[in-house]
Amino acid sequence: MEDFILESVFNEARYPEVTFVRPKEFPHIRSAFRAEGKHITISGPSGSGKSTLVNHLLRDFGIDSALMFNGRAYSSFDSCFQILGMELKCEPKFDAVTPLLQKLPFAIVDDFHHLSLTARAEIVSNLKLWHEKGVRFVIVGIASSAPQLLGSDTELGIRNDPFELKTQDEAFVLELIGLGEKALNIRFSDELKHEIVAASNGVPSVVHVICRNACIEAGVEKTVVGDPRVLDFKLRTLKDPVLRIFTGKYFDKVVGLAKGKQQARSVHNTYFDIIEAIGAVDRSEIPTEWLYERIVGGISDPKLRARKATSFYNCLNNLDDVIKEKGLDDILLYSKDGKYISIEDPSFRFYLNLLDMSTVRKRVHVRHCDYSYDVAVSFAGDIRPQVMQFVQECKQRGLDVFYDFDQQAQLWGQDLRKKLSEIYANEALFMVVFLSASYPEKDWPSFELAVGKGAAAKRTSEYLLPIRVDDANVVGLKDTVAHLDIRTMPVDKMADLLAAKIEQAS
Repeated sequence: MEDFILESVFNEARYPEVTFVRPKEFPHIRSAFRAEGKHITISGPSGSGKSTLVNHLLRDFGIDSALMFNGRAYSSFDSCFQILGMELKCEPKFDAVTPLLQKLPFAIVDDFHHLSLTARAEIVSNLKLWHEKGVRFVIVGIASSAPQLLGSDTELGIRNDPFELKTQDEAFVLELIGLGEKALNIRFSDELKHEIVAASNGVPSVVHVICRNACIEAGVEKTVVGDPRVLDFKLRTLKDPVLRIFTGKYFDKVVGLAKGKQQARSVHNTYFDIIEAIGAVDRSEIPTEWLYERIVGGISDPKLRARKATSFYNCLNNLDDVIKEKGLDDILLYSKDGKYISIEDPSFRFYLNLLDMSTVRKRVHVRHCDYSYDVAVSFAGDIRPQVMQFVQECKQRGLDVFYDFDQQAQLWGQDLRKKLSEIYANEALFMVVFLSASYPEKDWPSFELAVGKGAAAKRTSEYLLPIRVDDANVVGLKDTVAHLDIRTMPVDKMADLLAAKIEQAS
């Protein structure tokens, strides 16, 4: 019996010399490699075996002269010709790189999704020309579909063979495990095999992670001499070491999503509630209606439920932006039309199944607050440009601001006196009042201040936070109340002070 070390058998980070299993797409992708004149696109989630499959086929066909580079190394480059010029050591021009590409069997771009949008678009726009000149590209990247990776260029048509590597079936997982068992002279119990199949969700890299850590737990470092070693324990005993493998990849992204827009902690912690609810259910497509019922539906107090509902829908409105900002767009998909959130990366689904959300809660500093907004601003219309700058600075610090222009859809058709009374009296943690000569002359600012003064009298701490725009006196606000002055303090500094005050209040 040939001897193997554990890491040459089960290893999620390298080519599986011993445990390679042909995915169900293998015959078709192999044929595409043989078909002269075709470009090939292979998309799929992280850990689905895309790069492994390409490397296997290159070995299978004895190809060692292909150009192969990783998009991660060139993510800051705007032009694909700069990249190709560097790889081929020639001028960064179409006419210079093309003759050199013609001499190669393939140009393989791994992690294509990490290239800049312009570099990707440039490659895609030239694929038809390269096809006519006998140049073949293999594009490999994370995406839910090949069209999402390359776009929908109808000119490519039959010149490109697209493949989507998704999760594999139970037979694939059992074959992978069986190859490992044979190489190491071990045997996983039927119950443990069943748990590995269920937990891995058909993702090869996850199978490798679980099996390697199971062997470590059992003290198997290389091929067992003598009778096969039986591994029989519960998968939950591997939770911590398995979780550690994925923490570096996913944890900060989960925290980023839980914080929400611009590192925000929604006053109702709703982004955290969303990711916590997704983590609590073992499915990859989560309807937003189900999330609403779980997060909002159980609140009995009508006012609190209404505020939570507002926060929930505000979060959904910003969810696309948050997903992109936090680098989750190759992991999560939010479909506004379909009204669901889809986990596109099965490894991420596996990670959420194991993750203790209390560790995320500690990083997010979840607040328990009964207010829909961190701050409501009150001002006269003639100083709107200055107020808008302040509002933008607050949003960049993750603060939820009630600002009339942002809420036009919500306010449309409502009794404004009633609605604004509710907001300025009960829905904001603080009220920032911009004091200007025109402030007491305008009806709405005077109304808002009257409501704010009434709310301030009922609060146990300060509520009204004045910012001076000029030297005008406003009846009802004492000169002795500490204020900021927009003439002497930068707006970004004022936003920093407000964020600090909100942090202290939480």
